[in-house]
Amino acid sequence: MKASLIAIAILSLALSGADARTWTSADGSKTFEGDLRAYDENSGIVTVIINGRAVEFPKSRLSAEDITFLNESAMPEAAVGPDTETEIGAKVAKAKLQRLEGKRYKKAELEKNPKYYILYYSASW
Repeated sequence: MKASLIAIAILSLALSGADARTWTSADGSKTFEGDLRAYDENSGIVTVIINGRAVEFPKSRLSAEDITFLNESAMPEAAVGPDTETEIGAKVAKAKLQRLEGKRYKKAELEKNPKYYILYYSASW
């Protein structure tokens, strides 16, 4: 059992870097491995995950091949844009919310849409 857990852990670590891509600088002198996290077409800012850290830089620092890759793999803004966030935030704002004041729960309302969400799930079998 212990050996199989170790094997699964090693396999998951090996596969976590499977999506990494080799990026090349505009002049071709430097390369690095990283996963594309985001690309903003309007500002030209690219976000790449390198060794677990998010690194941002302008697309002008990349080779023509990498810029072509960015243009082909860019997600439509509607899929992750602000309209989706507003819609989800509005649903949360309508939910019955409570906050703890002292030793009692009181009704609560959101003043603005949340930027992050935490999901807590508990089950008893």
